[in-house]
This record gives sequence, C-alpha cells and structure tokens, in this order.
Amino acid sequence: MKNAITTATLILILACGFAAAPHAGGPKHSPAHDAAVKRCTEAYEAAAAGAHAPNSPKGEARKRAMHAAAEAKKDCIARAPK
Repeated sequence: MKNAITTATLILILACGFAAAPHAGGPKHSPAHDAAVKRCTEAYEAAAAGAHAPNSPKGEARKRAMHAAAEAKKDCIARAPK
C-alpha cells in the first residue's frame, strides 16, 4: 500500500511539473526595448566609472552620485519601449 501511495504521489508531482513547464519564462521584449536597456546600462556604467575616478569626490558625495545614477537608470528603463 505504501508503495502505491508513493508511486501515485510521484506521478502527480511529475504531471504538475510538466503542466507548468510551458508557462515558465517571462514575455520576450522587443529589440527596441533591448537596445534602450543597453543604452541605459551603458550610461549608468559611465556614471559609476566617473564617480569612482581617481580625483572624484569621496564619501557622501560619491554615494549621492551613485544613487542619482541608479535612479536615472531605473527611470530610463521604465521609459524604454516594451
């Protein structure tokens, strides 16, 4: 009896796993969206490199610059075409 219950449980788990497989993954984005995200990321990386340059401000000023760059990247990606 225990073997039958175990087998039935395994079959149900596998069936649920295969049923959910086609729904895995999110929607694909357009090439325009991917290009816009790439531009946003490049702009963020440039700002981060500038904030960490040898003679750039340190401490709180760097923190504010990095925070502003991160917010700008987030806004840029939000405006990207879907």
